[in-house]
Amino acid sequence: MMVVVAAVLMGVAVWMVIPPALSRHQERRLPVWSVLPAAVVVAWLVFGVGGLVWAVMATAVGGTVFIVVRRQRRRVQSLKGGQDVARATRALAGRISVGEIPSMALEHVADDVDVLGGARRAQAVGASVPDALMATARQPGMAGLAPLAHAWQLATTTGAPLAPAATLVAEGTARRARLDATLDSELAAARASGRIMGLLPFVGLLMGHLVGAHPTAFLTTTWLGRGCLVSATLLACLGVLWSESLADRVAREALP
Repeated sequence: MMVVVAAVLMGVAVWMVIPPALSRHQERRLPVWSVLPAAVVVAWLVFGVGGLVWAVMATAVGGTVFIVVRRQRRRVQSLKGGQDVARATRALAGRISVGEIPSMALEHVADDVDVLGGARRAQAVGASVPDALMATARQPGMAGLAPLAHAWQLATTTGAPLAPAATLVAEGTARRARLDATLDSELAAARASGRIMGLLPFVGLLMGHLVGAHPTAFLTTTWLGRGCLVSATLLACLGVLWSESLADRVAREALP
């Protein structure tokens, strides 16, 4: 019976890993998670129930760490993008306000701020600067370039002065960058609390060993202990992800 179950699980894992037939023009690329079912089944077949328990726990912890780190990197990238946009719009508005031609101001500011590099390249080849700004605005944290693109398009079409609109855009992006940084610092404590709560089960194990209870033997050698170990690991990972999701939802609702 065990052999039949193992064979079925291995077949399901292989079916999930192997993608459907692709045409010659399609790129063959597998997602990272696609190898996890096969890895769990292999761990069970090679190391038995103990290997299955550790494989499930490692998958849960590794997936949680991966998700948390990826979200953290996205937040850092978004904050940096907002700060770069604020610096670029402030410098651009300052140059235009003192009478510099917008095209020349763009050339000079793009030398110092990379976010305007696409607009400068578009201007160099005669393409649309507003379209290039809108394309850059779709990147994380750089939505503040969209009003600048609209103002640039309006100035190009109607001949209206760009300086007043650029100044308003610079003030708005600077204010948004400050709010983003403040909100991120305020939510940092909540995120840290959720991550610390996910580590408390390990503290409980350490305390159990200190008092001579030897919880590791119960958790790794008995069926009930293994069930408790896997359940506790999954619940701790879900708790960390839940706290991260709550903080992300607060951030979205506070600054949409």
